[in-house]
Amino acid sequence: MGVAVLCFVRWNVWFGNPPEPKWTGDTIPYTFHTFGQDSVPGFEYNGIEWEDMRQPDTLNILVLGDIHNSLTADQWQALGKRHPQTDLYAQLGDWVERGYFYYTQQLYHELKGSAFDSLPVINVPGNHEYRKGVRRKLPEYWTETFRHPLNGPLDYKGTTYYVDFDNVRVIAINTNGLQHLHEFTRVNTWVKKTIREAENRFVIVIMHHPVHSCGVGRMNLAIATTFIRPLAKADLVFAGHDHNYARRLPFVNTNTATKFYLHSINNRYARVGAGLQWYEDLAVYGDTLRMRTRLLDTGEIYDEVLIVRQDENREIIEREPTMPEVIDLPPKYIDSDKRKVRKFNAKRDKRLAPKPIEGSGS
Repeated sequence: MGVAVLCFVRWNVWFGNPPEPKWTGDTIPYTFHTFGQDSVPGFEYNGIEWEDMRQPDTLNILVLGDIHNSLTADQWQALGKRHPQTDLYAQLGDWVERGYFYYTQQLYHELKGSAFDSLPVINVPGNHEYRKGVRRKLPEYWTETFRHPLNGPLDYKGTTYYVDFDNVRVIAINTNGLQHLHEFTRVNTWVKKTIREAENRFVIVIMHHPVHSCGVGRMNLAIATTFIRPLAKADLVFAGHDHNYARRLPFVNTNTATKFYLHSINNRYARVGAGLQWYEDLAVYGDTLRMRTRLLDTGEIYDEVLIVRQDENREIIEREPTMPEVIDLPPKYIDSDKRKVRKFNAKRDKRLAPKPIEGSGS
C-alpha cells in the first residue's frame, strides 16, 4: 500500500494529471520504416549491410533531438522540403511528451503526409516514452511500432542495436532501460564489441542520456561511468535529454523541442547554445563525415565539423561559425534570483564577452 501511494504521489508531483486526449482509439494509420524489416524505402540489404540505392556515393542523415510533440505538421513538412536529399533520420528519444498512446497518435498525425512518411528512421526511447513506477516500463506498442534489428544485448533487443551501411555503423543505445548494475555491465560490453567490430566504418552513436551533461544538475554518473571510455572511440555520439546544445567531440548534445533548461556552460565545450531548437545534418562521403548543426526554424548553420579519416588517424576540421553563440536564460528563470541562475548569468557573460585582440596589449 505504501509503495502504491508513493508511486501515485511521485507521478502527480512530477508530471501532473494528463490532459484530455485529442485522439482516441487503439489504432493509427501510419507506418514507420525501420531497418529491422525486410524492405526499406531507398535501401537494399545485401546480407551484410544496407545499400543506399538513391545516392550510393553519399549517405545523408538528419538527427533530431528531444521533440516532446512540439513540432507541428508544417514544421515537419518544411524540414523535409529543406533537405530533399535525406536518406534516413535518427531521433534521440522523448519524441512524445508522455508514455500515453494518444501522445503517440498525435505524433503520427503530425508526421503523416510529410517527407518523413517515406524515410526510414533509427531511434531510441527516452525517459518520456517510458511509464514510471517502481520499475520503469516501455509500452509494448513502442517495440511493435519501431521494429529495429534484434542484434542488441540480451533484454534490449530492438531498443539497443546497430545498423550497418557501406561506410557507416549507426549504434543505438537505450539508456533509459538501464536500471541495475548487471544491465549497465552487459550493455557496456556489447558497446565495446560493436564499436571494435565496425572495422573501417565511421561510428555514429545515438542515445538519450548524455555522457557529458550540459544541463545544470542533470549529470547521470551511471551513464557517464559506463560509456565515457568505450564511446570515446566513436566518431560522433549524439544525445538529448538536457535540452541544450554542446559539442565536445565525439560527444554532441542537442535539442529539437520547445522545452529549455539551464545550460552548465562548461568551458570544455567547443561550442554551446541554449534557448534554441536545433537538428543535425550529416553527410558521409568517401573518407569524410560532415556534421552541420542547424537552427530548426531557418536552417541556418550554427556549428559545423568535418571528420576526415587518414589511414588509422582522424583529422577534425572545425569550420568558423557564421553566427555567435546563443545562450538564453529559459523564460521560467527570468525573474529568479536563485544561486544557480546567478551562476548561469555570470558564466554566460564571461563566455560571451568579447575576446581581447592579440597584440593589442590589453
